[in-house]
Amino acid sequence: MAKMFQQVRVGTLTGETVTVRTGKTWEEWFKLLDKAGARMMDHNEISSVLQTQFGLSRWWGQMVAIGYENERGLRRDGRGEPDGNRFEVTLSKNLPAPRAAVWAAWHDPGILARWLPRAAFEVSKTAPPKALFLEWPDHTSVNVRFYERRGKSRLVVSHARLSEEAAERMQRFWSDALDRLRVLMSS
Repeated sequence: MAKMFQQVRVGTLTGETVTVRTGKTWEEWFKLLDKAGARMMDHNEISSVLQTQFGLSRWWGQMVAIGYENERGLRRDGRGEPDGNRFEVTLSKNLPAPRAAVWAAWHDPGILARWLPRAAFEVSKTAPPKALFLEWPDHTSVNVRFYERRGKSRLVVSHARLSEEAAERMQRFWSDALDRLRVLMSS
């Protein structure tokens, strides 16, 4: 069940200001963005949709995108997290394989075991073949984005809600794992 919209302001922007400047209330923007599939988009994609499909200026596109991300829990800025669990690590790796092959490497248990052994996670959402949202057993979250250009892929992994110590450990973990995936995708 969707929660009731509660956001009255983003930064110094009140709901009244947003309505006057954009012609829509926060709630109207969030419904439109949900219909446009914004839950599976990154910040730049959401902002672009707001500018191209709804005619907002670049600045207002950014502001409405930030408000949407905050309301839908997509923006990881540490608010509401316990002290010490505000760190996030993000790594990217260019891979010599098409996005479909990299996507398959996350879903085929045999392949997954070769580059991400003993990793326990639960898939909370997917947007094939663009994004995976994972919950780790320690209640941290992983956002995986898949990009393709000219038959090669770029994989971006963001692991959030980490303590400082865990962030250092997960930085090494993901670096090693993505190196193994690159080698696997090269063969």
